[in-house]
Amino acid sequence: MKYKFAVDNRNYQDFSSGRVLYNFPGTTAFPVRLASEIYQRCAAILTENGVNAPYRLYDPCCGGAYLLTCIGFLHGQEISHIYASDIDHKVISIAEKNLSLLTQEGLKKRIAQIESMYAEFGKDSHYEALNSALRLKEILDKGDGRPEIRCFTADVTKARDLTGIVDSVNMVITDLPYGDIVTWSGQLDEKQAVSSLLDNILPVLLPGSLVALVTRKKTKIISEKYRRIELFTVGKRQITILQPV
Repeated sequence: MKYKFAVDNRNYQDFSSGRVLYNFPGTTAFPVRLASEIYQRCAAILTENGVNAPYRLYDPCCGGAYLLTCIGFLHGQEISHIYASDIDHKVISIAEKNLSLLTQEGLKKRIAQIESMYAEFGKDSHYEALNSALRLKEILDKGDGRPEIRCFTADVTKARDLTGIVDSVNMVITDLPYGDIVTWSGQLDEKQAVSSLLDNILPVLLPGSLVALVTRKKTKIISEKYRRIELFTVGKRQITILQPV
């Protein structure tokens, strides 16, 4: 796959999981360049269709919100709201910590933690993490405003009313469970789980909104309620961009 938007293969080490962003067993990282590419492809399609920023972004299988946090740093000036949910209340606590880094208060707290570790242990890794945190702070300082953030626990494969928690979403980007680290909870059938997810997020999507699903290669995403806008692969990952019919 040829990158259309994230064309410069820059160094994304400042976003390394566990460096400044929080890490937790059972949560996964995500290629930062690919996250940026997916977001920018969706934003370009929305813009072409007359839907301009700021956007409301939702990840219903957020895990530790690594993907959302990276997008927030790179494109937060175009996003008004970030919604994050997961079935696991333990990882939601990590998601809250990571997404708090998109705020001055949250990042200031993290910088203080890293400074304390460096003062106590003097490790090169802590020094490098501190420099990364300060560079991330520069990103926040340049922004006019940051997204409103909401994290909550939910099994998006089960029918429930998301209205009132999530509202008027333009864009869904989610890395679906498909590997050795994370799996679907309570749903043995992947096809059924994906179908249920698509059904349950539909009421909170604005007309013309986009849903980008990251899955294993060759995974077929079929729903009568959506049409496929784009399909591309990067390594072992397949990205399907859908739009409600």
